[in-house]
Amino acid sequence: MRILTEPPEQNISANAPATDFSVWLFKGYTPVMFTELWREAELSADEIATISQTENWETEGEITRVKAPKSFVFGLSPSARNVIYSALSVFTENTGQHEPYRFRAETEDIWFQNSGLKPETIAAVKKLLYRRGTSVLFSDQALFLPTIASLDERTRLLKTLARKSTMLLKLRLTPESDIEALENYWGGVSSKDIGALLRSVSRNGGSATIDIIHLLPRFARDRLYTYPNPNDPGSLTYMDCHWSVLNFFKPVPDPRYENIDEVARAFINDYHPVTGRPKYGDIYLFTLPNGDVLHSCVHLADNIVLTKNGATPSSPWILMTLDDVIAFYPSNLPLDIQRYRPKSIIPE
Repeated sequence: MRILTEPPEQNISANAPATDFSVWLFKGYTPVMFTELWREAELSADEIATISQTENWETEGEITRVKAPKSFVFGLSPSARNVIYSALSVFTENTGQHEPYRFRAETEDIWFQNSGLKPETIAAVKKLLYRRGTSVLFSDQALFLPTIASLDERTRLLKTLARKSTMLLKLRLTPESDIEALENYWGGVSSKDIGALLRSVSRNGGSATIDIIHLLPRFARDRLYTYPNPNDPGSLTYMDCHWSVLNFFKPVPDPRYENIDEVARAFINDYHPVTGRPKYGDIYLFTLPNGDVLHSCVHLADNIVLTKNGATPSSPWILMTLDDVIAFYPSNLPLDIQRYRPKSIIPE
């Protein structure tokens, strides 16, 4: 059953200084590459003339910074915004494009439903949205927030933009259910004794359901559908997807995974790539062509994963389908999605 999560107000900072430009950073771009980017975005001659004004360009080594005027940014079509922001998303310095607000939705209206925002605010935001796959994205908070005078409205907007579409997941037991197989699947990796629970639920001889949260290990059970406390150590840094997947079966979070070098070492030394049918506890790694790991999440069952999409206090631990996670991490570079399994688990 699909539900919406929304961060608490304490996780939101709605203060934003006014600015007339959005600064875009590119690495390794040549004049020919910029020309091709504007062509792919189908910018008009006037738009190209605006963005090409030399006083708004600064180049130092392989880094080029472009000051895109507010009027130019606000006037981009959704398709042009998608093309340009996909290119910008590769570089972590472009925070708005690298970590945009994203929401799985068939229509934009679902994102803002029952938000309490003023109609004019919603209408203005919708003009700045762009779509990739099943996700709607917003990247221009630095430019847009200062245009809203009310702190309450800015806070309400950020809470709405930070909404996540997730699901309540239940396991249905019937008289025909193979309890032993279910026990081996959900308890085999973590050595968690869930057989008694499954048998007690199914003991009446009819059909019953059990929330999947009761089958998860303590780390995931304590965090699912929750947000990091912004005052806790690591809530702004290491509490990301990798820290979450590597600690999934740990009764207490391992402090080694607070260090990105230890994270990389763990993936290399403690896991091995697998193919075939996924198993509970497998880790999906989203890798860029240069070898950088963009994201990781844990397979549960039926193409559903536990994921934490970002290391910010507005990023909760949630359940998503793998397809939705893939759409959540769009890139103008091809993503290689591989599945890894702990070496401690004997391959079937």
